[in-house]
Amino acid sequence: MSWLLKAADTAPGSMKVHHATNIALAAMTPAAVFLPKDSSFLKPVDLALGVALPLHGHITMNMVVSDYVPPAARSVARAGLFGLTTVTVLGLLNLNLRGPGLTKCVKQLWADEKPAAAK
Repeated sequence: MSWLLKAADTAPGSMKVHHATNIALAAMTPAAVFLPKDSSFLKPVDLALGVALPLHGHITMNMVVSDYVPPAARSVARAGLFGLTTVTVLGLLNLNLRGPGLTKCVKQLWADEKPAAAK
């Protein structure tokens, strides 16, 4: 796991993890969209998405850091990115375990329900 702190884009196994999250996201995203809201499979899909999305983004943003951040500032940029990724994973886990879940929150953005008019 030390490759997450150092250079997640150049570590030997990181591209395998990146490609695995690509495939997982390609399968889980449609599943999350089309599963009924009372399905027992929704919670595991939400939990997997809550880990796969930040991990995929972390590795990808490390590639951006390698390409565009000057070498002297890369360690600071990677540390900040690791902190952001950690907060994102913890926030999504909180949403999935204590709240309605990632899928329900995203579906609420397109919900057709209108709020009750104030009397």
